[in-house]
Amino acid sequence: MPFLRISVLLFWCHAAWAQFNIDSTYTYDELNKILELARENKDQETLGKAYYKLAEFESEKLFNNDKGLEYYNRALQYFKIAGDSSHIYKTYLAIADGYITAGLLDEAQNLLQKSMTYYQRKNDNVNLLRTNYIFSKLFKSSGEFEKSLKYLHKTLELSDNLQDSSLLSDALFDKIEAYIRINQQDSALTTAYKVFKTFSTYGMIPEVSRALFYIGNINRKQGRCDIAIKYLKSAEQFLAAIPYSETRRDIYNELALCHEDVKDYQEAYRYSRRYNALNDSIVNRLKFESYTNIALKYGTKDKQSSIEVLKIDKQYAEERNKSQKRIMYFLMAGLFLVLIAVYFIVRFYNQRIATNNIIQAQREEINARKIRELEDNIKISSMQSVIEGQEIERERIAKDLHDSLGGLLSTIKLKFEKAKILIRDPEQMKEFENAHNLLDTAVEEVRSIARNLQPGSLKKLGLVSAIKDLINRFEGDQYPDIDFQYYGMPEKMNKMIALSVYRIIQELLTNSLKHAKADEILIQLNADGDELLIQYEDDGVGFDPDTVHKGMGLENIISRITYLHGNISIDTEKGRGVSVMIRIKNIIDDDPNEMAA
Repeated sequence: MPFLRISVLLFWCHAAWAQFNIDSTYTYDELNKILELARENKDQETLGKAYYKLAEFESEKLFNNDKGLEYYNRALQYFKIAGDSSHIYKTYLAIADGYITAGLLDEAQNLLQKSMTYYQRKNDNVNLLRTNYIFSKLFKSSGEFEKSLKYLHKTLELSDNLQDSSLLSDALFDKIEAYIRINQQDSALTTAYKVFKTFSTYGMIPEVSRALFYIGNINRKQGRCDIAIKYLKSAEQFLAAIPYSETRRDIYNELALCHEDVKDYQEAYRYSRRYNALNDSIVNRLKFESYTNIALKYGTKDKQSSIEVLKIDKQYAEERNKSQKRIMYFLMAGLFLVLIAVYFIVRFYNQRIATNNIIQAQREEINARKIRELEDNIKISSMQSVIEGQEIERERIAKDLHDSLGGLLSTIKLKFEKAKILIRDPEQMKEFENAHNLLDTAVEEVRSIARNLQPGSLKKLGLVSAIKDLINRFEGDQYPDIDFQYYGMPEKMNKMIALSVYRIIQELLTNSLKHAKADEILIQLNADGDELLIQYEDDGVGFDPDTVHKGMGLENIISRITYLHGNISIDTEKGRGVSVMIRIKNIIDDDPNEMAA
């Protein structure tokens, strides 16, 4: 019987070795037996594959990155001896990922650059996708989030083409994180909404919950805690039946912070306790999995020992937590008594000194505030002078064009009409008609330039009517469809604000008509409390924000928004159109500069 078992085992090992596949799953014991057979047969390629699988086991199951890197490098040497290029560069990617975990970023970048060159030459989009994603992880680890965002965009483009990339979820959430880290909260929020919509379509519950978590997180950071709580509780409901969820743990922490911000300390404490309890459960589960995998590696006897060690470790952790809580309670009680003692000492013996310190601090704060206000006023005054100077010069040029050059052209046109009577030759009459048509075109062009420089409808009819008049100039088959929507606009508006909004929309339209090749343009203008919101979208060619330099048009838009204490968010990718969100303060004051909206 023992001889029969040994024969069966050897037969199985030879069969497994003959059918060995790097993409299949094997136990640690099976891999070592395949490794032994490959050494006996001097099969360099199978040795490389076996070491590759052992490296995966060490890195992913036992969380031993150093041992994993050692096995990956052994696999690489065998692949080089076998001349297996595809597995060489696959191993490069695995080693680069391990180097990033170990903090060896320069070595990782060198391997990734080799892999990128190889896969571009092979036109291998599957591995190009993975290479770009690991590049994004590299720059995320080094704190260069704008570069990380660039490689995430490339990853998502390749993912769209392949339709089935397992990295899609990680790349989308890393993109949201990158926007948050570079303080582009509106772009992060827009991306989170898109991710939520995408995963909701496919019914991917964990990803939907993660997207809702980010929507809540960003709203909390922007001070909208009531909205944040609504989205976070929705995310919590999706994950109610999923144990050991790290996303649910993060949601509890975020809800605790939200309730703390709105002074609801009871709820904040409740969610904080939930967070601590779930976090402890996740940590213990990870320990258990680690011990279980160690047991799988070393055998049943070691497995039992690891379980016993885990129990002892758990008991020790529980006792340590109880001890820490008791110490914390004693410290809090002592601190409370000290605070009471200090309070009475300050109240009865040092009241005058405390009062003088408070008065001095208030004076310093008032002086600092005055200095800040003065600096802000100087900046605003300088911007206002530049913008008002521009508008005065526009008005002067418009009047000169309309009154001087326009009047002159009209006089020339009358002279032409009189000269027409004297012409008898048909050929001369044809030339006269051509010249007359050119003169009409010149008159219309002068009127159009004057109207662009100084829109008369803005003063007479207000901002909404002026924008409608601007849009009406671009009607026809050669122009895109422009949809203008407005809601809740105030009856009166400050002249400079109205003029600035008009100029901003005029500049955005001009950029789209010149460069975007769009079929549709959407302009939304609405008032939200004391803010004006401008939403501008087109379905044109878009552009890459990393490679396109800011022109005078975009600089003028940003200058006007800065002057109006506003902010701008631009969301665009090459081939996917442009979305612009602008928020500005709507100041209404009783003075002659007011005009109708």
